Amino acid sequence: MPEPEEESLSVFDAEGRVVGALPRARAKRSRLAVGAVNILLVSARGEVLLQRRPEDKENGGRWDKTVGGHVDEGETFDEAAVREAGEELFGDGTSPRVRLARDEAELSRLLATADLSSQIVFRRVALQLNLRDVRIEPGGSGIKNVVYHVTSYLGRTDVPLDGFRPQEDEIAGLRYASPAEVDALLVRGELAPNMAFLWLTHAQALLALAGSP
Repeated sequence: MPEPEEESLSVFDAEGRVVGALPRARAKRSRLAVGAVNILLVSARGEVLLQRRPEDKENGGRWDKTVGGHVDEGETFDEAAVREAGEELFGDGTSPRVRLARDEAELSRLLATADLSSQIVFRRVALQLNLRDVRIEPGGSGIKNVVYHVTSYLGRTDVPLDGFRPQEDEIAGLRYASPAEVDALLVRGELAPNMAFLWLTHAQALLALAGSP
């Protein structure tokens, strides 16, 4: 696989249309929007699965959403979400343990039939155009702003922590955190900035899934 700085990412106009592709670093420096996916998963216990960012990455040392990543050249947002979830949580971008529901009805069916002790299930719930993201540079050396078109996904899993195979170069650790613990991380400034945004905007809908069959 290419190194992250060599990846070719789709770039978009302000209305969400793909207008080309650029290497990762150039895409982030451009005035064009970059596509991104954010996934939040909750367990039956109502605990949110968080990942910790490695110290040498953007937002290093902070707790972040369950899965996050960029839309590669030629990918749809949904394809990127499935690939990123497989890579980051199971070490396989095509993992059968990742289940994307097309709509609310399919999500309900999957939550009732999937083995959530070994799989993750989620669906798209939002598209945010022209989000001005704030990122802390590696080592806390500065702040970076990137314009993103972001799709957000919410879902469920009951996979135990030792059942994941987190991507070592992207994830320093995983934890399940109660809503009160996530609130405390936010107040202490220990969440990545974009995770704070996701928590404020999607926590209610995410936690409602905890009571699903």
